Amino acid sequence: MSNSRATPLGDLARSWARSALRFGNGVLGADKYEKYLDYHRASGQPGRPMTEREFWRDYQDWQDHNPQGRCC
Repeated sequence: MSNSRATPLGDLARSWARSALRFGNGVLGADKYEKYLDYHRASGQPGRPMTEREFWRDYQDWQDHNPQGRCC
């Protein structure tokens, strides 16, 4: 018989995995677009936000013109 109820250990493991994923995305910068969207909404910017593709292209252009912000 299968027990479909969540166990405290399983909940803890899922919570840890979500936290680790969120931390990893933050370290790698994968959450930059989501942060941009949050900022765009919160600041009341006029117009639509950039698409994800537009955002990353703009970000790469910025990095190319400001190389001091990179480690390599």
